[in-house]
Amino acid sequence: MELPQKTSVIIEKILKKKPMHRKFLNRAIAKLDKNEVAEVEKYLEFLEKEGTTEEQIADSYLIIVEDTFKEELYFRKSGHYRFSTFKEADEAVYGNADYMKQYMIGLALSSFWWSNHMEMRRFFQMQLPKINNIKGTYREVGPGHGMFFLESLRECNFDRYEGIDISPTSVEMTKSIINSGFFGNFTNANIEIIEADFFAENDLSPADVMVMGEVLEHVEDPGRFLAQSYNTTTNDTFFFLTTCINAPAIDHLYNPETIQNLENLFVEYGFSVSDKCIVPRDGATLEQCEKEKLAINVAYVLEKS
Repeated sequence: MELPQKTSVIIEKILKKKPMHRKFLNRAIAKLDKNEVAEVEKYLEFLEKEGTTEEQIADSYLIIVEDTFKEELYFRKSGHYRFSTFKEADEAVYGNADYMKQYMIGLALSSFWWSNHMEMRRFFQMQLPKINNIKGTYREVGPGHGMFFLESLRECNFDRYEGIDISPTSVEMTKSIINSGFFGNFTNANIEIIEADFFAENDLSPADVMVMGEVLEHVEDPGRFLAQSYNTTTNDTFFFLTTCINAPAIDHLYNPETIQNLENLFVEYGFSVSDKCIVPRDGATLEQCEKEKLAINVAYVLEKS
């Protein structure tokens, strides 16, 4: 498939700086359909409109690649993630506005250019029709770069859309992508993006849909997070979350180590698994990942037990 102009330029810049990444990137891009290729191009156009240069976009993606490689080496040597407290992650990532913006851009691109992240995104898109007839409140904790939030705005029709993120950079990036007009006109939607600590929010109205994309691995106490999720939703709430196992990153704190440990945690805090998508590391089997503690990405639809 021939790639659009901006995508081709960015990829050329990435591979010029990191030629060893060519095989991985080419293999992932070859799996995209034409709509996904067009979506990447539109996102790159949006970034340039917002003032991000081609060089900055390429560097943002490479930050994710290089930092993930460093953390993988650390994990292999130590057997655990580098950080274990939110304070450490906040100082390194969330509280660093410049780094956080690059990090979010890189992660957004990885949702297309990393096969495992692409599978998570596709699973989310597959679930959206199931919530299309639900009214009430859509709540997303940790919208980050805003791509899941945007997808819900485009495909669903909730009475209220609410995003909660502890990072001021993520809040601004989510607002920008929504208000840009690049991805649709949402001026009639009831939207609120809140900069807040989800744990500290005690007066949240019950949500009817709860989305948590790549959040659980970023918290010190995942049980407390699940308890807060349980207590701020209805009995019939549709829960969607993605997370990862043995997948080190600079701001990852919680590692369940096995799929069973993660699913046991869900049960402990009052949830049952309705549907799931398990994606082993690119090029490895699930059995190999479990045996060698290689990265596994997971997505779940949960319901209250």
